[in-house]
Amino acid sequence: MTTIQYTIRSVPKKLDTFLRQQAQKHGKSLNRTVLDYIQQATKLDIQQIDEDFDWIIGANTLDNESLQAIENLKSVDKLKSRL
Repeated sequence: MTTIQYTIRSVPKKLDTFLRQQAQKHGKSLNRTVLDYIQQATKLDIQQIDEDFDWIIGANTLDNESLQAIENLKSVDKLKSRL
């Protein structure tokens, strides 16, 4: 999906404060928050696209098999370092 970049000017201070508070409250970027509000207002069904990696910070995104594979690689590295 192709995205387009916007620049929005003359945002009223009250609106800016509200949007920034909502972003912080929900742990989202300001950009994501504004897009969510626009989507809600227009009732358009669009795919959410994460253009950064904010979603992964602090998230437990690895399954048990992936975590075990990482531990296995660490043990191999320890063995290699002894050679």
